Amino acid sequence: MGEQECMRCGKPVEGSREDYELFERMHWDCFHFAYEHDLYGEVPEDTDCGQPGCPAAV
Repeated sequence: MGEQECMRCGKPVEGSREDYELFERMHWDCFHFAYEHDLYGEVPEDTDCGQPGCPAAV
């Protein structure tokens, strides 16, 4: 299948390779920020959006 690149950040996708197509050919974090984090642009990416597993909550 070759090396897979994230459609959002362009970096190689390795850790979530089995979910590559499921997450629109992105890392899970990139998918979250693109589609789940804040659809209306009101919550900055460095702020927890309240979704379970939000990368900004760490």
